Amino acid sequence: MKALCIYNPAAGKGKAQTYLSQIKQLFNQYTIDADFLFTGYPRHAIELVKDIDLSKYQALLVAGGDGSFFDVLNGYMKNPVRINTPLGILPVGTGNSLSRDVLNNTNNIEDFVKIIAEGKTRKFDIAKVQAADNTFYFANMMGLGFISDVTQTASKLKKFNKLAYTLGVLYNTIKLKTNSIKMLADEKSYDLNNVFVIISNSKYTGGDYLIAPKAEINDGKLDLIIVDKLSRLNLLKTFPKTFKGTHVGTPFVQYIQAANIRFETTNNMPLSPDGELCCKLPADIFCVPKAITIFVGK
Repeated sequence: MKALCIYNPAAGKGKAQTYLSQIKQLFNQYTIDADFLFTGYPRHAIELVKDIDLSKYQALLVAGGDGSFFDVLNGYMKNPVRINTPLGILPVGTGNSLSRDVLNNTNNIEDFVKIIAEGKTRKFDIAKVQAADNTFYFANMMGLGFISDVTQTASKLKKFNKLAYTLGVLYNTIKLKTNSIKMLADEKSYDLNNVFVIISNSKYTGGDYLIAPKAEINDGKLDLIIVDKLSRLNLLKTFPKTFKGTHVGTPFVQYIQAANIRFETTNNMPLSPDGELCCKLPADIFCVPKAITIFVGK
């Protein structure tokens, strides 16, 4: 198999670099002939992938975290000769949420290399976002409100790895505020007064948070998790339930599935797709069914 590997050495606060020799050895073991391109700064992967001739490759591999996959996906969707090249995930980042829809979190890096070598694939939905003059895509999730605030805080605390997100939650709980948003989901109108909204395409976010337990990666729907106005104490009580997905059963959480969504607000709230900060409301979000192909386990 001839593959192109986009490698983010800064992923996982630099821990991705420690996997490089092992990954090269595993590629050799499983007969994957890979060309490596290394990212050097944020959004670099978009530039690398959008201009590359993908017709030469049987696989496009992403070594990094969810943010790395976000960049590669957006470069891939801009590429005129992507010809449905399958994408492979090598989870060497911090959260690695999307990888849990490929294999579970007990698997090591060799297991991910092995499924790429075996060549078994599956079609995945992605989400398309149009915000002002910007269009981008995400495969995992996008948050707004409290979630974007947490993302911004966690980005400054990456030295704490997975704990950074939890610390971000605790910090922003102290500053808790609600947001008024108008939402249209599959032609049904909602007036929301909430703490945050997550639009999820897959089950997990932040690594271990089972934020959208009903989500399926190829059902043609996006899952909206809406946390309504609540006290700081109730937020702190509800937050631990996201590890098992039981937050969905609380009175503070609305769970809606829709294919087409529009958000409007007088407050230009920032969006945080796949752990990145990008653009602001208003925005239209569309599920693009089975838009990409990803190597998956049996």
